[in-house]
Amino acid sequence: MIQLKPADKMPGSFGLPILGETLELISTQGWGLAKNYQRYGPVFKINLLGKKHAVLVGPEANRLVLQEKVDCVSSYLGWKSTMEHIFARPMMLQDGEEHRRTRRLMAPLFHGKAIANYFNSMQSEVNRCLSQWLERGTVPLKNEFNQLALRIGIRLLLGVQVEREIEQIEQWYSTLVRGAVALLRWDVPFTNYGRSQKARRQLKQFLQNIIAERKSHSRQTSDDVLGLFLASVDEQGNALAESQIIDETIHLLNGAHFTTATSLTWTLVELGARPEWRERLRQELKRVLGDETLNLGHLKQLNQMTYFLKEVERFYNPAGVVLLRGVVKELEYAGYCIPPGWGVIVAQGLTHRLPEIYTAPETFDPDRFSPLREEDKKHSFALIGFGGGEHTCIGMEFANMEMKIFLATLLRHYDWDVTPKSEAGVSQKFPFQAERELQAHLQIR
Repeated sequence: MIQLKPADKMPGSFGLPILGETLELISTQGWGLAKNYQRYGPVFKINLLGKKHAVLVGPEANRLVLQEKVDCVSSYLGWKSTMEHIFARPMMLQDGEEHRRTRRLMAPLFHGKAIANYFNSMQSEVNRCLSQWLERGTVPLKNEFNQLALRIGIRLLLGVQVEREIEQIEQWYSTLVRGAVALLRWDVPFTNYGRSQKARRQLKQFLQNIIAERKSHSRQTSDDVLGLFLASVDEQGNALAESQIIDETIHLLNGAHFTTATSLTWTLVELGARPEWRERLRQELKRVLGDETLNLGHLKQLNQMTYFLKEVERFYNPAGVVLLRGVVKELEYAGYCIPPGWGVIVAQGLTHRLPEIYTAPETFDPDRFSPLREEDKKHSFALIGFGGGEHTCIGMEFANMEMKIFLATLLRHYDWDVTPKSEAGVSQKFPFQAERELQAHLQIR
């Protein structure tokens, strides 16, 4: 019988009292863990805000936490300190049967007929965005993608079409997320956090008004996600509470714009540095579309584009470098016993750079996902940029459809330059810092 060691005996350090490595983890958005991995290996301990955490790296660790022992850990306990004050209790912060029930109710909103109904609105917003880019000349790339993805989210999630209301929601939402990382949570008007909380109350009231208006006119079904929420019931005929619908909708706005905007930003950077890939994707579009107008069926045939987007997912981890969980039942891994009360960090960003899975992992190489190589198929949890197991991102298909519509439209009709220039094949250790400086210039082909 193997004698398990207590988690305190893991390599690593708890660092400074209370703060530990919190500030470094926030300032590097998780990438700072790479130095700990290089020093200690795939299992080590750290301290975040006075709480002990085990950091686990590798596909087996991903599978353990996200699938095999999912009932031993809590997503709520992992994320509550950073997310609950902004987003309350959406599905991401739920566990067990509560999470499974919410997911069953939400799943039809992001698959099948529902997802097909979103295509035209996405295409319309993409056309509008690119037309404006062309008129303006040079644009701040990440900011523009943030706005595009948020506008698509507002239209499709909330059903809001009036330009004045879209702009108001954009303003509230931008104020809301600025308070997400505030360490001083003082709800008064002159602090970022206070302004953030006021914006949340305003956004919540706006959604309550929309819901009341739809109910009063018996408009409980529509093509937008909010309407489908209101009509959704489980097998027992139970619906989501209005407060839960509002929490989910506000959080979905965050997911709809944050991940997609980051993915598209780095896709344009990497394609801009690789003329051979631009040509490959254009040839694929010509072969699949011919002279036809882009439609939903075409997107599923764009395999080369899929490889490119998967490499962006692996290389840049747009949804974040880490997944957080709180331990609620004793968890055993790599000879250690992690007790309740600890936290667990699944470092998927580091898994995505493991040479035993990915050939030359510091090189951007979409062909690693082609049928001849399929490096991500070496392990079912080798690529988890959208999460894994029960908590896989429910909006993954939504995000991929939006990105493919944008890229197909861009590649067919435009050329572009991104500055500062990025050298092809050079790893961006802290991409979120570099993306603030990126500018794009668009031209008609």
